[in-house]
Amino acid sequence: MTLLAGRYRLLSRIGQGGMGAVWRAVDELLRQEVAVKEVLLPRDLDEPQRAEMRERTLREARAAARLRSHPSIVTVHDVVLEDGRPWIIMELVRGRSLQALLRKEGRQTPERVAAIGVTMLDALTAAHTMGILHRDVKPGNVMVTDDERVLLTDFGIASVAGDVNLTQTGSVSGSPGYIAPERLRGEPDGPPSDLWSLAATLYTAVEGNAPFHRDNPAAVMAAVLMHEPHPMRRAGPLGQVLMAMLDKDPVRRMPAGHAAALLRDVAAGSGGFGGAAPKTAPSMRHAPKKRAPVFAAAGLATVLVAGGGAAWWFGTADRPVSSPTPTTTAVSTAKAAKATEAVEAAKKAVLTSNPEACALVTQAQIRKLLGTAAKQEFMTNDACQWMTPGGEYLQIQKIQLDSETTARLTFDTSRATEEDEPKRDPTTKLRLGARIGDATIGWTRDAGAYNQTRLVVRTANVAMWLYYSGPKSGYETIDAFAKLIMASLHKAG
Repeated sequence: MTLLAGRYRLLSRIGQGGMGAVWRAVDELLRQEVAVKEVLLPRDLDEPQRAEMRERTLREARAAARLRSHPSIVTVHDVVLEDGRPWIIMELVRGRSLQALLRKEGRQTPERVAAIGVTMLDALTAAHTMGILHRDVKPGNVMVTDDERVLLTDFGIASVAGDVNLTQTGSVSGSPGYIAPERLRGEPDGPPSDLWSLAATLYTAVEGNAPFHRDNPAAVMAAVLMHEPHPMRRAGPLGQVLMAMLDKDPVRRMPAGHAAALLRDVAAGSGGFGGAAPKTAPSMRHAPKKRAPVFAAAGLATVLVAGGGAAWWFGTADRPVSSPTPTTTAVSTAKAAKATEAVEAAKKAVLTSNPEACALVTQAQIRKLLGTAAKQEFMTNDACQWMTPGGEYLQIQKIQLDSETTARLTFDTSRATEEDEPKRDPTTKLRLGARIGDATIGWTRDAGAYNQTRLVVRTANVAMWLYYSGPKSGYETIDAFAKLIMASLHKAG
């Protein structure tokens, strides 16, 4: 029997998956049973990639260990390297996964599924607050113990695998049907992506089948990008909540706090939205509208071509600024040359610091923008949200690309989606002319008590998606937000 780190003795294998195996083991120092997750490194990685993945696994597992005090997260005790591979020492859970439960008992009642959702949202919120994304929420990673506790497991491991594959090979790791659409499109992910995956998990639990079930993984991913979930027949009041959580646009997706409140209502038998949608998220009263097929298909091509070269759509916006036409005078010629040099220098500028999204604006600046104090909610490197007690909020998601050219292509792809927004909601007013940064597109709409405004901005090699929801109309608030963020990005360099 294998002994790890002179302490953890492997007894028997109790599970096997694509990313590793799980063993029942005993901690011979403390004389207690534990579970040991053996992380299997993909064979096609070269040595530098394997070393990076090992380091990321160690870092992420240690971060997940900070969540050991949460009652609904499987505790991570330790992480060790043995035979060049990382092994995660975890709490041994006596029970079965939600996936196994569904296989044995079939679909669950809306009330029980909603209660599971409340518990999982609490666990995810705790992780997000500490800057940890799960990235593989699915029925197989939700554990139901013999005494009916519900726990979330496999923190950090799927996150590491997704990071390596996405940045190194262009593919996305995860379980088809539970990967959020923005991840399939190659956009920045964050806490809303975990929320989407949780909604897909709850849908499966209440309906007895996955929301985008198809015959093969490629068809599943196409459905996630281009189609709505299969109609729900058994979810009852839970259905509306899940549809709002499954919105394909992460900035329009129901925030975790609102979802938790509605799930609690369903669990208590009082029913989802009831008569009116929550005032803090009026846009969630409507079921998600269909995405533009052209953009969705392009996003899927980028995912499926992994290993065979990237598939890019070259848009027409954000083209390089043309050089000034020289005049006949020497002075004008000199000015034109300087202007051209400035344009070329700006085009070649590359930002490298990649500061945390939450650090780009101060609490004082947020207070000035929103008129009152706001709680900082999304503390990950690339996504952050600030929400007032009344539900008004600002949000940023960003991505730092390897070059200005790649950022331009990313912006162009997103621009195509934004231009179709009025087709999805006729109340949307598109803004094309204003320029913030190197390229900008935005839209705004009146959603009743609250207005919604969104900007997509590119500056140098950084693309960002900004969102405002609140009583203020127009672009004044979000434009000021964008300018503050840009100033911070360029100051950081």
